[in-house]
Amino acid sequence: MPHFCYRLRAYLGIVCALTVLCPNALVSAGQANNGSDTTPKYIFFFLSDGAGITHMELTRQYNRIVHNEDLTISDRIIKQGTFGLMTTHVADSLSTDSAAAATALAVGCKANLGALGVCADGTPAVSAMEMARTRGMRLGLITNSTIYDASPAAFICHVPNRRDYSAIVNRYLELEPYLLLGGGRDQFLAKGKPGSKRTDDLDVLAKFASKGYTYVADKHGLEQARGKVLGLFSDSDMSFEIDRDKEREPSVYDMTRAAIRLLQENNPNGFFVFIENENTDSASHLSDAASMVRDYREFDRAVGLAYEFYQRHPKETLIIVTSDHETGGLGITLGLKDLSSARAENQIAATTEDIKKLASIPISLKRAGEILGRKPEEAAIDRLMQEYFKGFTLSPDIKAALLAGKPLSRTIFTAPTINALGLMVANNTQIYWQTSTHTNHPVFIAALGPGSEKFKGYFDNVDFGKTLKGILHRGNTAPVAAIKPQH
Repeated sequence: MPHFCYRLRAYLGIVCALTVLCPNALVSAGQANNGSDTTPKYIFFFLSDGAGITHMELTRQYNRIVHNEDLTISDRIIKQGTFGLMTTHVADSLSTDSAAAATALAVGCKANLGALGVCADGTPAVSAMEMARTRGMRLGLITNSTIYDASPAAFICHVPNRRDYSAIVNRYLELEPYLLLGGGRDQFLAKGKPGSKRTDDLDVLAKFASKGYTYVADKHGLEQARGKVLGLFSDSDMSFEIDRDKEREPSVYDMTRAAIRLLQENNPNGFFVFIENENTDSASHLSDAASMVRDYREFDRAVGLAYEFYQRHPKETLIIVTSDHETGGLGITLGLKDLSSARAENQIAATTEDIKKLASIPISLKRAGEILGRKPEEAAIDRLMQEYFKGFTLSPDIKAALLAGKPLSRTIFTAPTINALGLMVANNTQIYWQTSTHTNHPVFIAALGPGSEKFKGYFDNVDFGKTLKGILHRGNTAPVAAIKPQH
């Protein structure tokens, strides 16, 4: 690690010197300065982790059928802006994890699985958000995962291992983003304190307080906060939207609304805010269509707040909506009523009524799995179905899988009991999952505002990162502050 940090200091020192003496030095051929020389004053980067085009389409249909509402992403951002597709493979795999994928989006290079802000050859790379900081823009990181999780961390951290949580949190303390909102209080508490998972005695909450941050731990505190804010709303990941205590825990929408207020207040230099819904990925790993669609809907509502902001500042605001990868191989498809026959009379296709069934499920499958426990008994399964899945039927093969607690297949295995419940929901709605892990499906890019035209077409995620950095270089002729190295 000391050798790595030495290389990082040397590299960032060269980068910072080049940025001061030759502002265009970081603009590669893939970042050519085409079009306007004006960098957006306000940048919203929305990431729905693990969500592919079918995740968005299912939510669009759910919104229309259940709530009689449009979807902001499809009906405003895409229709009024630009649309692109993006590949997601990484340096050492044809499918990705969130760390390597977010690294490509943030810094514009291929990384190995698990690496944050570090290219496959071991070279650390400056991110778009770090570049925004050199322009004087306020930075915000928002997620309903742990704040030190891979996707937000990739935008300002440089560590070979995404599990090096202490190094990630220490980098936040060093760079001082204006806002940090999410879960993960466990890495901010000194060793020995209740809920702490740190391995040292550093009280990170106290360190942030000494730097002028207001610490908040619930929705009410966030609504009252002013200035720089550290908001940690759970010890680990935040709740699925379907389970969330709406009086205590803020949603992605709530955090976005607070971020717009806090980042814009008394700020002539603009901001770059990263806003993630991690729960779309977590729900997809659990084959949980009802939780996924509720969280994607809340994510879209957050995008709606940015769209309203854009309408007030259309010449200064860039909105980007994308994903790091697809999880689950999700799709609505033709299925069999049971396994007795493949004849036409035993086949069933989805209807709008199947979409409505998702709205009747009151809890996440994660919560349902907790109710059943690791070795559910038949009576407990029957009670769960009667109380939480009214109108759903449980086929004998899925009931046997629940009792056995074994993986359903070679590709659906992350949480056997919960995945089995997901297949039960699929059998009742025709909303099926190919896998419980990541796929190589391309993901979409939707963009609106100055610079959005550069995201039209078919991209590799590296080209996306280079394009984003190129937008931040436009018109940047003033000297910039040095980026501090990570230790």
